[in-house]
Amino acid sequence: MSESHTRKVLEPFGWVFQMITGLLLFAFVIFHLYITHLTSHDALEYAKVVQRLSNPAIKAFYWLFLASASFHAFNGLRAILLDTDFGGRNERAVNTLTMALFVVAVVYGGLLLITF
Repeated sequence: MSESHTRKVLEPFGWVFQMITGLLLFAFVIFHLYITHLTSHDALEYAKVVQRLSNPAIKAFYWLFLASASFHAFNGLRAILLDTDFGGRNERAVNTLTMALFVVAVVYGGLLLITF
């Protein structure tokens, strides 16, 4: 498989997922603000946060929030870097680095969520 074929396949997926994660982030931020600021005045106290994160559905929500934010951020970074001379010359390295950073962020954040 040539690099140009890979680029033709990955670029549309990257753009579509960038749009989807952008829409998901809007909904996730609104829900996050609702449960942390509008449900009660003490929703940000440590004990309440730990209690809220003991619910598997809330953990799944925050993991999806983290995965969407990470993908959106690192895919955006990848697009910016590929628009530079450096990124144009080192496309494979930019793709690999941003994908590795995405995976590290999602796995590390997921492990932190599991500890609650």
